[in-house]
Amino acid sequence: MDKVEYLIKTFSRTKRKDYENYILNAIWQKIDCLDLRPVTQQYVKGHDNEYYLIDLYFPQINVGVEVDEAFHKNNVESDLKRELTIEEKLSSIREESLFELKRVDATLPLKVLSKRIATISAEVKEKVAEKKITHWDTDLSVKNQVMEKGYISIDDFYRFRVITDVANQLFFKNYKGFQQASIKIAIDGKLAHVWFPTISTESKKEHSQWLNYLNEDWSVIKEENIREDGKIVTNEMGELRAVFARMKDNFGKFSYRFIGNFELKKISEDRKSCEFHKVSDRLYIDYENRKLSMREFM
Repeated sequence: MDKVEYLIKTFSRTKRKDYENYILNAIWQKIDCLDLRPVTQQYVKGHDNEYYLIDLYFPQINVGVEVDEAFHKNNVESDLKRELTIEEKLSSIREESLFELKRVDATLPLKVLSKRIATISAEVKEKVAEKKITHWDTDLSVKNQVMEKGYISIDDFYRFRVITDVANQLFFKNYKGFQQASIKIAIDGKLAHVWFPTISTESKKEHSQWLNYLNEDWSVIKEENIREDGKIVTNEMGELRAVFARMKDNFGKFSYRFIGNFELKKISEDRKSCEFHKVSDRLYIDYENRKLSMREFM
């Protein structure tokens, strides 16, 4: 979608909250930077695996804005207890990733509220200038952004529409189309796979043959075979997987998000299930030499 449609859809998500809608639109107008991409209703993964919702988020500078309305102040605890879907959890950002949250008290007198809005807008503009933001992050290919940094991290806001985009932009492939759930690669010179699991929960089985369960802190994936054709786990201990989980974005469309590098640590005696444990939050990509590593290239 183009920028106008994106902005209309983004800010219309707050239409049922009058104070929030007024404040967020006022902040956005005062920032007056069309190179900065806003996201509304963004989930954040906090400490102790708690999740909470913030009203406005700018992924390019990792800054969020939360509007504290009178009703919301009295219902924070109940909000945090809401049961999130696995898609909402996977679309969240991590509080630990140098995330900065700015709060606005919607019950302030108008003059004080206007001053707070102006202050936050100025601070956001300062961050934009500091980071030299000149394009929406979605205007640049993920490949170009990763090439500049040298790695992809679980704290990146990259979302890939299809598996082919992951393969071609990150893993030196030139696929026209690709439907399989994994791609062979080498990490640190060792055979590995890029894996694209759909995550299941106890209440939502997402596959008729293999179920993939992710624990609350995203450190363990349990793969369980429910097939009836006798097929078993053929992977070997120590296998590495760069994992891109399937999730829904803020507009309800499916995409893939990097959640870390995992190593096969356990296989059940009947080889019907296995566990992959996270070993790294980053994957370093050397495009010039076409090499992948979990350690930073020197």
